[in-house]
Amino acid sequence: ISRSSQTASQEGKQVGEEKGGFEARLNQTVIRSLEDGTGHVVSITIPKPGVGIPEGARSVIYQHLGARGEVLEVSGPNQGNAFSFPEGEVSIGASWEGQTQSQLPNVAQPVTMKYIYTYESDEQVLGKTCARISFTSEPVEFQVPLPDGRGASNVKTASDGTMWFDNQAGCLVKLELTTRTKPQVGAMSFDIENQTIQELVS
Repeated sequence: ISRSSQTASQEGKQVGEEKGGFEARLNQTVIRSLEDGTGHVVSITIPKPGVGIPEGARSVIYQHLGARGEVLEVSGPNQGNAFSFPEGEVSIGASWEGQTQSQLPNVAQPVTMKYIYTYESDEQVLGKTCARISFTSEPVEFQVPLPDGRGASNVKTASDGTMWFDNQAGCLVKLELTTRTKPQVGAMSFDIENQTIQELVS
């Protein structure tokens, strides 16, 4: 499930608001696992038809993932959900760092997001014993060229959330992710919040 909200402000005064969202099924298939611990994964997202989403719509992403879950290569601008797990055994309360790179439309260089992860506790989620791991990114600032070619938009973004990981099965059981993005175009500023809730169904 993905939900989004956007507010627009000019000189500190709100001038518009928009909300949306959609529900989709994500099918992930490991097509090859290598001796070095890396793997090749194909992710197919099939959204439920609705306003602006035609019947039969879908997106396909290929990923080459590292042994810690990091993205080594991806086929498109949206890298999908990818998280870095610790290199060795950790106990409750431990923290570690990781990073992801996203190639955004109209941005020449990939945007690197650095994350801090914390193993908070063990919890029962959807009938499975999971490690509860919180994560938060450092804020990132970058420039995006305007569509009309006149100048650029200054954009700030950051993410945080919680994931529940089943160590026995080696898979993600649940994810709650919030990304906040703030583009600034002249006197107009936008606050965009995207929330994603992902649950294992099979």
